[in-house]
Amino acid sequence: MNSLTMTKFRLLIIFLSCISASSGQQVQSPVKFPVDDINNSLNQLSQQPLTSLKKENNSFDPASVKSPFQLLKKMKELQNHPFRKGVLQNTIQQIDTVLVGDVPNDTLVITGSYTHNGPVFVFNDGVLIVHNANVTNVGDVYVFGSGRILADSSSLFFPQQYFYERSLVVVQNSYVHMEACSLSYGGFSHNLLVADSAIFDVQQCYFNDWTTAGLYGHPLVNLHGVNLGGEYILTDHATATFNHVNTLILWHHFPDSSVINFSFPNGANVSNYVFNNSIPGISGIGYDVHADTCTGVGWGLMPVNGSDVTISNSSIRAVGAWFQHGDTVSVSGLVDNSNYTNFTAPLADRNLHFINSSVQTWSLYVFDTSRISISGCILGEVGCQGRSYASSSQFFLDGSGGYFWSTDTSLVIASSVSITSSVRSERNGIFVMGYSALTGGTASAIGNSVLIVVQSSLPQDPVAYDKAVAWLANIAQPASAYVNSMIPVTGSAWIDQGPLGSFMDFGSYSLYYQQQGTANWNPLVIDSTTEIRNGTLGSWNTDSLSPGNYFLKLVLSNNLGDSVEAVKSVTLLPSILSVLSNDDPNRYSLKLYPDPVSRVVTGEATFEKAERVRAVLFDAFGNEKNKCDIQVNKGTWQFGMDVSDYPDGMYFIQLFLEQEKITRRFIVHH
Repeated sequence: MNSLTMTKFRLLIIFLSCISASSGQQVQSPVKFPVDDINNSLNQLSQQPLTSLKKENNSFDPASVKSPFQLLKKMKELQNHPFRKGVLQNTIQQIDTVLVGDVPNDTLVITGSYTHNGPVFVFNDGVLIVHNANVTNVGDVYVFGSGRILADSSSLFFPQQYFYERSLVVVQNSYVHMEACSLSYGGFSHNLLVADSAIFDVQQCYFNDWTTAGLYGHPLVNLHGVNLGGEYILTDHATATFNHVNTLILWHHFPDSSVINFSFPNGANVSNYVFNNSIPGISGIGYDVHADTCTGVGWGLMPVNGSDVTISNSSIRAVGAWFQHGDTVSVSGLVDNSNYTNFTAPLADRNLHFINSSVQTWSLYVFDTSRISISGCILGEVGCQGRSYASSSQFFLDGSGGYFWSTDTSLVIASSVSITSSVRSERNGIFVMGYSALTGGTASAIGNSVLIVVQSSLPQDPVAYDKAVAWLANIAQPASAYVNSMIPVTGSAWIDQGPLGSFMDFGSYSLYYQQQGTANWNPLVIDSTTEIRNGTLGSWNTDSLSPGNYFLKLVLSNNLGDSVEAVKSVTLLPSILSVLSNDDPNRYSLKLYPDPVSRVVTGEATFEKAERVRAVLFDAFGNEKNKCDIQVNKGTWQFGMDVSDYPDGMYFIQLFLEQEKITRRFIVHH
């Protein structure tokens, strides 16, 4: 059985319910996680090794990775909590804010260089005019009520620490017009939301970074002469027109009552493209989209469970399947970069049919209280919001559609998963990554969320931002060792708060070992209150242990008593070393000094006769690190070995004589 399937992973953590970091609300009573659900999900691993799940065609450009799911979350948030002046005042009372519209006929004109650290609100009948200006704003921009923004001949810079940190929100009866402007979001993707009866009009502008835009209600969007269009989620009764726009993804939302039978044109050069309810083969949608003289257009589909969709003779950039209304379904067999002659997606909750078509990226978006389980797939993005839940194992996320994450109060468990993009928890979401591999991107927690990484490989340690919390429980070494030895167990055991603090922090860690087939866990370290970051967790004395298979268990606890466990299998090999300490009696009187040593360890031995001697330096795992061979005379012999480049830990020097082996151990400590 694969060692990953033999691991045991327990999770007990505190769960925050729906708080706003900026509103100053009090933390509600904590709720315990459903431990049984977590254990069941992590134990339901298939027998297929993770390494057999490979992306056969790795031709996608990592720079083109986009994620519409972040915008879907923002759309739901604003739909449930529309702007009101009272809500606005409560939200901004403790932050540096620009208000345009808090008095009648309010107008703010910005020219020249302008820098602001905080959000901008343009509302009621307020008007913000930006003319011949260089603006830097570290915050979101909200336009609502009947507010207006008129910007021309200006440079607009919105710095971000991470992708999708900043948003431009244009809702209600507001209006935004930009002409001959350049926009930069610090090299990261950002959000644009246009909703209700708002108008967003862009003429001859240069966008430095990718825009992920969502449209709902009855908004009007017009882009003309834009170098980097971004992606637009088309829902409800939105009207969108794109003319002379390059690099564009149009996401077509298909509600649960829609029936679609359609063929998309070649997206390289698009002229006079129209998609609305009056087109033959289209029913059940309310939006209207036109694209003319556009290049590099990708077609995106967002079918909801219950929809009936047939696509023929088309190249689809991405399918983002929605799971709504308490949907429960297992997902398997969806593979990126697939060509389909006649394929019906194996989703029991909808009809999604492709004829002579290709799909570059498959993504999954889980809403409200829906629950999905994922296995045997190669996907571009997976995300959860609301109170949804995703359990996943034995699948590959290649990042061609975005990343892997949870938000709101959702829960994601990823066990034995390979990921080449980023992993992130947001708002009050919880993401548990266990026994998995992240080979590209970052692992991060933002908002008030919790990210827990257990026994997984990462390019760098997880990072906590805002009021979030990141856990790392990982046993790195050993994978094998020898009996009758003192073995350093290395790894990490820590819990980090974001810079704004959190109610949760590091408590302690403990370390145990167990022989396979036995019930007892034997303690090595109990309740250590020192965090370990890529260092020595403890020492394992294997004296008198039998060779065979063992487990090491690391228990990481927070300050509230909740804990996670990381388990690693270890093979103990028969001893190749008869280890003696430096003060053990021996007729050859081998001594090592200094001990501990940081640079050169010196050995001194006394011989009763001339000998041919080989001196070998081993690490704690039995790996040969250095050696020398020499003919020695009767009497005292000295030798030295440089250990300045070796990591801290236990090492051994062994002398191979004509009829005997002698071993001494020492410590390297820099």
